[in-house]
Amino acid sequence: MADFESQKKELMKEVRSVLNEVEDLYENASNDGSDMGKELKARVHERLNKTKSKMSELEDTLVEKARATAERTDEMVREQPYYAMGIAAAVGFVAGILIGRCRS
Repeated sequence: MADFESQKKELMKEVRSVLNEVEDLYENASNDGSDMGKELKARVHERLNKTKSKMSELEDTLVEKARATAERTDEMVREQPYYAMGIAAAVGFVAGILIGRCRS
């Protein structure tokens, strides 16, 4: 779970970086004064704002889903510890077989 969290954080950081670079390009773009240039700049600005908003919503949703999944997992482990240990053992067994095959 920690690996997933670190990957998610890294991905979000990268997306934010790209959005910031696009925003910088937008701000520093020369304005040639033509109507087409102004219209294009306005559309880029609108899409950039929409993308930032959607990314923020997505991040909130991912955090909430991860939290809910962790809570359900914790609840299941507390209510049925032997069932959880069985699942963990099965996953470990399958992973061991796959790793063993990869090394052969």
